[in-house]
Amino acid sequence: MITYRKADITDIPQLVHLRLQFLKEIYPKADVSQDEILKTHLREYLTEHLSKNSFVNWFADSEGKVVASAGIVFYNQPPLYHNLEGKVAYILNVYTLPAFRRKGIAKILLQKLIDEAKTRNTGKVSLHTSDDGRLLYEQFGFVAGDNEMTCQLPRVQ
Repeated sequence: MITYRKADITDIPQLVHLRLQFLKEIYPKADVSQDEILKTHLREYLTEHLSKNSFVNWFADSEGKVVASAGIVFYNQPPLYHNLEGKVAYILNVYTLPAFRRKGIAKILLQKLIDEAKTRNTGKVSLHTSDDGRLLYEQFGFVAGDNEMTCQLPRVQ
């Protein structure tokens, strides 16, 4: 049986672990030599933002073990015509352990994140997706945009 729960500060080790699993799957050629630094920064981020409720994460548990996770970051941007309050959110880390995929778990987690965004009167929710996740997100009304550009800036030492 799968149960669902919102993460709290005590879940930070599990959140860090799942984030690293997710990143290694998404970026299989990434330089993992910086994992310890990444873990430290993740712990700092999660401690701050879980406490402020600006980051919310839901877990799916099976027999006491976390088998899936999904997070959402809330922030503000300057208001604009289609988002007069400037409330925005970004969904990330929608990750299910391989043995538990294709069972509808991610769909339930995503619904919980969308419900949280609606409760907060969030005007815009965005995410990035893999090809595997595209159909799920489209079921919730997400559409691919064509005008976003990104730039990866070098890390300052």
